[in-house]
Amino acid sequence: MSVEPKPIRLSPTAKFIAVALIICLLIVLIWAAQAVMAPFVAATITAYLFNPLIGWLNRRTGIGRALWILVLYILVGALVYALVSTIGPLLASQYGDMVAQLPAMSNQLDKLITANQIWDLGGVTFDLRELEQPIYAFFTDLASTLPATVPHLVVTALESVLLFITYLIVTFYLLLQAEQITDWMYHLVPAPYRAEIRALGHQVDATLNGYIRGTLMLIPIMSVLTYIVLTLLQVRYALVIAIASGILEVIPLIGPWSAAGLAVSVAVLQPTTPFGWSHLLLAVVVGLSYFILRMAEDNFIIPQVMGHAVHLHPILVLFAILAGGAIAGPFGLLVGIPVVAVARLLLRYLYRKLIDAPEVQLPDLTDPPPQPRRGAQALKTAVPPLVSRPLRKRRS
Repeated sequence: MSVEPKPIRLSPTAKFIAVALIICLLIVLIWAAQAVMAPFVAATITAYLFNPLIGWLNRRTGIGRALWILVLYILVGALVYALVSTIGPLLASQYGDMVAQLPAMSNQLDKLITANQIWDLGGVTFDLRELEQPIYAFFTDLASTLPATVPHLVVTALESVLLFITYLIVTFYLLLQAEQITDWMYHLVPAPYRAEIRALGHQVDATLNGYIRGTLMLIPIMSVLTYIVLTLLQVRYALVIAIASGILEVIPLIGPWSAAGLAVSVAVLQPTTPFGWSHLLLAVVVGLSYFILRMAEDNFIIPQVMGHAVHLHPILVLFAILAGGAIAGPFGLLVGIPVVAVARLLLRYLYRKLIDAPEVQLPDLTDPPPQPRRGAQALKTAVPPLVSRPLRKRRS
């Protein structure tokens, strides 16, 4: 007796369970392998950033992607070598000098607190003696741990070389096969829904694109501006502080003020001051300079560099920073905001599907939102013209 063969068909419940199990196993795998995930995550971000450039060069010249990737590696390597050879010695010298001066800075701070133990501001008394022991302990621990921890970001030199080679190889293959990987991901979606999911993917891409590229451009811009200001004010270790300030800029709200606190602390504790100023006056000028740079960044640099791709309420920004730091540590502080921005976009899309809302075109995040018109232009737009066609002459 022959049995007619039938293909296995999964019920909707079985499909849901299968997808849920695959997602759970993937999360468990990533969590278990998190110690070696760094080069893969870095390679994914790098490939995502440079894929548009490689694709454009490939289309314009007809030369294979592999050759352009090698050219990119050579150019980036040459740029890194030039920066290390020119800025590296100065940076190392200032960093070593700063580490060596930490005990002296601690003693100077101790003397400053002893000389100004009690402050009376409008009837409110502040006793600075209570801060003496915690600050002294902080500088003592910093002087002992900083030289040992900062130069050794990876456990061993062999491991760092292995991870770096892995990063280069993974980045190469991701850039080489970026278009195939993207098409493969979209082909996982059933054909009738593929166009809609692709449109949603373009919006997610615009959000991540604007934030990541803008943030990476913000680091050198703010580092250079900060270095110029600190050099003019003759603040010691200007290069170290400027680079730290640029890197801290990627952490919204918390980072810029932490950078300002670092610069002000060095200005207060350095042995000499320029222009015959007191340490207090120098610290105030440094603080005001950081405030002005911050205002220029918020009002001019960020709108031009980052655009309007990420629109989040300040409450969501705070939540993204705190939640990202609590979940993933320093890396979570960096990716918290773009993750929340993408999650908000996806949740809005899902909400429309849940309530069966009519289909609307997703907002184009690559274009800035319309600005309110002012003056005569606003009046001209708000009030329609009284005459919409030429007046005819009256017959006599």
